[in-house]
Amino acid sequence: MNKLLCPFWVNRVDGISFDNPSALTLGDLLYCDVNDQEEVWSYVLLANYMIDIEWLVRVAPSLLQTKQQLFIVSGEKEYEKKIQSSFLFRYIKAKKIRIVEPKLPLPFGVHHSKLVLCVNANGIRVAVLTANFIQDDWAYKSQGIYVQDFPRKQNSPKTDRANLTFSAGNEIRGNNFKNELLRYLNCYGIISNTENTEAIPSTLFDEIDFSAVCVEIITSIPGYHRYTDIHSFGLGRIPKVLHSIDTELSDSIRAPLLIWQFSSQGKLTNSFLNALENAMSTEWKSIEEANKKPLRPLVQIVYPTESEVRESLEGWRGGLSLPLRLSSCHPYINGRLHRWGQGTRGLCKIEFLRRRALPHLKTYMRLNEKKDGIKWFILTSANLSRAAWGEWQKKGDQLAIRSYEFGVVYGKGSFISFLEGEPFSVTPSRKIPLPSLVEGDGLVEVHIDQGGKQNIEEDPSLFLPYDPLHLEPYASTVQMQDQRGNNCESWINTDDIPWVIDMPHFGKDVFGKEIHRAMELDGRCEHTSLEMGKKKFSRPEIRFIKRQRPD
Repeated sequence: MNKLLCPFWVNRVDGISFDNPSALTLGDLLYCDVNDQEEVWSYVLLANYMIDIEWLVRVAPSLLQTKQQLFIVSGEKEYEKKIQSSFLFRYIKAKKIRIVEPKLPLPFGVHHSKLVLCVNANGIRVAVLTANFIQDDWAYKSQGIYVQDFPRKQNSPKTDRANLTFSAGNEIRGNNFKNELLRYLNCYGIISNTENTEAIPSTLFDEIDFSAVCVEIITSIPGYHRYTDIHSFGLGRIPKVLHSIDTELSDSIRAPLLIWQFSSQGKLTNSFLNALENAMSTEWKSIEEANKKPLRPLVQIVYPTESEVRESLEGWRGGLSLPLRLSSCHPYINGRLHRWGQGTRGLCKIEFLRRRALPHLKTYMRLNEKKDGIKWFILTSANLSRAAWGEWQKKGDQLAIRSYEFGVVYGKGSFISFLEGEPFSVTPSRKIPLPSLVEGDGLVEVHIDQGGKQNIEEDPSLFLPYDPLHLEPYASTVQMQDQRGNNCESWINTDDIPWVIDMPHFGKDVFGKEIHRAMELDGRCEHTSLEMGKKKFSRPEIRFIKRQRPD
């Protein structure tokens, strides 16, 4: 029996030689045959936080042949000035390039979304990523990718649509996807209702058949959101989306188990953490109200330890993309920490290498009651922060969001379904391959529970770079959970400690370098300055963290 495959891919990590179709490069996503005018891109949107434009063009030279407009949306300040002298402007007319610096109405916000749109005569490709457009993010990190191609309506007559549709796809869902996409793109100012040569005509999206879509969009847009917009973004949209993809009530009275995996966190508050828990456990809340059980969901946090950073493919310098600071540590997190890479005994060389690619993807999910599958899965650019997801104000009448984020939600119907042939592709000369699992490649098959009595092995599959069903808690997490409710002030076990970028780190990494030397050799940093790499630390007892009871 053929597997039901969810449209989720990982990046191709350098050093892992397996030829696995589930591992993509940025060049795979942006490729088109420049000798075929049907494939050459008319419009391309590249939105990200960090963009190395010269590396980007090297891996995707077809961008230079864009017919109409190349939009570059960057989170870096004055990015347009920075790249004016780049060779991009020597090979493509300046009028065909538009640099967008999105408005940030609230302080401390950033443009953190990672989104690709490519339009040609065949249709449109939509890709949602977790990687910046820089080489190290694609070569050495663990990333997540959603990508799907949609045909123009004249190329997709109703009678042929069975070959390229998803089982959960329909006109309503397709229109919802289109409307959410347009709502977000309008914030960039790149959509026009007029004949504007520097924008994408809004009518173009009416020409696309989105009925095959199998995910829901969830975004964050900066600002104070009230009234009808309050459930359109971030925290406010999560319950709405989860209701739309999975509304079956369970007969279990046990609290749901949520998994939050991220690469950074902001300064957290109890009210924000409670709000995120509530947003992600809407189905269970209905049961709780019926049974009057004031229980909270169980949350497991997946975040690398200091030793996992030291022994990673990048050594100490890999920690630069995990910018958790000591001032942002929170007791809620301390008692729920689980390792990124589970125990390595029994793993082959390739599987071990996969564990050493530090996570830059952000995933949130809920396990099913049997804990042998998941109910839903979110892939997003959003880390665990109020800036990314928003925070409720004015007694819940206002949602304040500071940053731009973009993600997608997978549910029980999020699988590729076709009767014969292959799913539609806007680049038939080189199609995006179907996800697959190659034995020994280090990926883990996880099923989205469709409910009912069928075997979980028959449910839709995601191939993930870590195993959410068999997480390994920090030694300190186990101790905290064993002593929960005990008010003693004993020191916790420090065999495992989370990577905190501005704490002292001792010893040599896999390249034989002390942390100061490793940071001095590094020329890039996503979220923090290199000053921490030059700071001289003594050996204070900061390595010991007092046990605090989780809220």
